[in-house]
Amino acid sequence: MDTIPAPLQIYAYWAIAILIGVLFFRKDVTAPNPPFDARRIGLLIFSVIILALNAYIYSNSTTDGGRVLDPWSALIFSVGNGIAETFMFYAMFRLGQVLTKKITANQWAGFALGFLFFMIYSGLIHGLFWLNILPEHVVQTSPFKPFFMPIQLMIALSWALSFFWYRDLRTVFVLHALVDLTMIMNVKFSMFP
Repeated sequence: MDTIPAPLQIYAYWAIAILIGVLFFRKDVTAPNPPFDARRIGLLIFSVIILALNAYIYSNSTTDGGRVLDPWSALIFSVGNGIAETFMFYAMFRLGQVLTKKITANQWAGFALGFLFFMIYSGLIHGLFWLNILPEHVVQTSPFKPFFMPIQLMIALSWALSFFWYRDLRTVFVLHALVDLTMIMNVKFSMFP
């Protein structure tokens, strides 16, 4: 895959993810917006606080290597990956839930296995795909680096709870796009081959 330009690899990943999303989760995307009850509002506030912490930590533990920000790449990456990768996270979460139902009707067991599948997929896609195609950007000596993984886990937990309680993909699309915007504004790479 080294001969295939990184942007084309990203577009191929997105095409697969969006196809999965459209085929399996169309009803979840087009369903009426879940009610803004106290729990959902609290979850949204928690998510926004975590995203703000993530932006601060990410901005202080990465480098752009002197690359210049391309606004079109930032827009394309944020929206494209916010939607596509959320579909994949949701697919893994739902797979865990479906497998759990074969053993028990306990919804929290379904949440736990769904969250585990989501986390395994997230680790694999970031470790085997993203780190191999994105330019070098992690500052290993940053004092903020130890906080990166706990913040990522809290982000994933808030998204998994949105999936679990509300099957709310649209909110997670937006939250994921904001995480990706933070990333591309700090790493600065082109989405054009």
